[in-house]
Amino acid sequence: MTPKERISSILERWFITEPALFQVMCTHQAKANTAIACPLRSGQRRLEFNPAFIEQMTDRGLEEAMKAEAVRILLKHPYERKPEGCSLQAISIGSTLVIGDNYPATSLRVSAPKDYDLPSGREYEWYAMTLQDKIGAEAGGASGQDEGNADSTSSGNPSSDKDKDYRFSESAESDSDHAALWEEDELTVQMINGIIRNCNSWGSVPGNLVELIKASTVSKINWRNILGGFRSSILSSKRRLTRMRPNRRTGFQNMGSTRRFTTKILVAVDVSGSVTSGTLSRFYGIVNSAFRYGIERIDVLQFDYGVRGVVSIERAIKDIPVLGRGGTSFTEPIRYAHDKGYDGMLILTDGYAPPPSVPDGMTCKIMWVCEDRESYETHHSWMEKYGRVCTMPL
Repeated sequence: MTPKERISSILERWFITEPALFQVMCTHQAKANTAIACPLRSGQRRLEFNPAFIEQMTDRGLEEAMKAEAVRILLKHPYERKPEGCSLQAISIGSTLVIGDNYPATSLRVSAPKDYDLPSGREYEWYAMTLQDKIGAEAGGASGQDEGNADSTSSGNPSSDKDKDYRFSESAESDSDHAALWEEDELTVQMINGIIRNCNSWGSVPGNLVELIKASTVSKINWRNILGGFRSSILSSKRRLTRMRPNRRTGFQNMGSTRRFTTKILVAVDVSGSVTSGTLSRFYGIVNSAFRYGIERIDVLQFDYGVRGVVSIERAIKDIPVLGRGGTSFTEPIRYAHDKGYDGMLILTDGYAPPPSVPDGMTCKIMWVCEDRESYETHHSWMEKYGRVCTMPL
């Protein structure tokens, strides 16, 4: 059989044996691509494969590689926001470490966190950012790893002996190729979430991985959603004439116009002692990402057990002096937002503090942004009494 026929044959078996994997793979079109440096890759609703790699894999090895890619899609790694400042190589390996941490492959070598001296049980964004610190944007491989340990399900060159020796992470090119199709796609994310919520049979997917997949449906911060939630506070008052956009009625004969968002939103950053420096850096990565969505200015407040400083920023910033580092009180930043008349506020936090005391007549909408999934699971039940809750895209 041709490589595509072998892939189709596996999918036909999955209709009975692997309902969840079958459904998510049916949302993608299998397509040969001889130019890619990896056996399989997903993204943009395609499952691309290199026939030269597939021909040298056993049926069992190919099926396990497809299962790994299906799990990657169920986790939505190719479709949710890429971690800030990470290379394609870092996000590809980071994604694979999550799979290797949870996926019981027998015919493939799949990298696990221990292969990179990293802890188990973290999200792929965390692994990607940690690996980026080690390998750099242009590194040729994982720092501190010999070739025997630098394996992942993302890419590489086939072994002539057996799938168990199949090398998936021999070069930066192959890892980067594997993630080259990844881009934000909210429609596909919602479609995949629908499959997850309606799935009643998970086949051979282990229980811990099923729970991880279900947990991935928890929404992560997205400025489009934030602006939509604070719709009443968005004022399109900054209108600028431009000939680059035609007038809606008369075309290029008259100047068109563009508008930029001006909002009254406060971002409160938890700088208490329980928040690590790495988390603080990611908190400010969230703040910096706002400027990609047309927001011209944003007010940022630092707090621990009190308000430690408020600044207005108009562009992405790198060096941020951090004040405080004491205990935590959510009451103070919420009272500040109320007193200053903000229409909405984001509270970026690890969640470890007593529930706040909210002022009477409080109209400011609150979005709690938990630092990770564990923080969300621990605190979301009480946070939801005061506003919406989401996790942070590390």
